[in-house]
Amino acid sequence: MGLSLHYKGGIDPGQIAPLCEELRDIAGSVGWNFIDVDDDEKGLRGIILQPSSDMESVPFLFDARGRVHALCDLILGWQEGDFLGAAVKTQFVGCPEHIWLCGLLRHIQRTYMPELTVTDEGGFWETGDAQELQHRMDLLDRMINEFGSALESASMDTVLDPNNPDAIADFVQRIAEHFRKSKE
Repeated sequence: MGLSLHYKGGIDPGQIAPLCEELRDIAGSVGWNFIDVDDDEKGLRGIILQPSSDMESVPFLFDARGRVHALCDLILGWQEGDFLGAAVKTQFVGCPEHIWLCGLLRHIQRTYMPELTVTDEGGFWETGDAQELQHRMDLLDRMINEFGSALESASMDTVLDPNNPDAIADFVQRIAEHFRKSKE
């Protein structure tokens, strides 16, 4: 759970190398690490940016047709027809880094990937409203903390049947329903 940026689209395959070169330079200038990717077995190439903060890695992985892929496609493989796109959770790094990543994606859209589509759960990509982004992050932080407290305070010993493989899922669902009702 947490606020993320999702992006999908394609790039002219001839532009992948110049994009990766620029992203290497950007990563170096902001103190991020990166991993170059050229995986023939998975059919993906590109770069994975590794922020120095707690932000998730930022993948720019492309297949031979130039379509964006998620990090899991590099790890697990992919097949034609799979959902194509990537996401980066920014919930736990705060507004400035979320806004910075939006700026990077906008630059990539303008320079390399005009068809890049971004979905911003914080709303900043669409509106440029940093206050709304902060509001959404704060709201999710509160919900995550309150739900975590509800799970911690619940007594699992009295509600779990060790012979029921769905017992934990049922337990979490009951806590979630109780939590949701308490917020109404």
